[in-house]
Amino acid sequence: MKNESFRNWSVAGGIIRKNSDVLLVANRRKDSAKLRGKGGIDWSPPGGVVDQGESELEALEREVYEETGLRVSTWSEFIYRVHVNFQEHGMHLEVKVFEAIEWKGSIVVNDPDGIVEDAKFFSEEDCEIRLKDSPVWVRDPFLTYLKDEIASEKSFGYLVTSDDSGDLIVKRNQ
Repeated sequence: MKNESFRNWSVAGGIIRKNSDVLLVANRRKDSAKLRGKGGIDWSPPGGVVDQGESELEALEREVYEETGLRVSTWSEFIYRVHVNFQEHGMHLEVKVFEAIEWKGSIVVNDPDGIVEDAKFFSEEDCEIRLKDSPVWVRDPFLTYLKDEIASEKSFGYLVTSDDSGDLIVKRNQ
């Protein structure tokens, strides 16, 4: 059944490094398992929805603090963006990703949404392993950035549809 109302989601994501390691958070997925392709845990960089009246960086600072306990005082300009069109679900997701330049604190997970269960720094190789069950629109742009292979347009686009059994089909827009 198609959703008649169209929803636009704006999300900010953050890349935080500690020496050569990168921070990922473990997300417990409950209700959105069908849209994500799998239930259970998936790993991603920290971040979340930009609430009405917030700038992307205000939302990102709030989300990073809630999910990890870390305080970021300086962010880069956006380093890449992701557009995901969930055509059959009446939804569009835009994610802008920034890198932390200055941050402090210790990891303390206290997510009021109850989604983030853990946060840890991983080597780039371990990030690739952790992200294997994450949505392709999270995994591919992130790993491309870590490998310093972002194209000049800094943009990734995906179209998500479903097959007859309801499984997601994700195609990258070129």
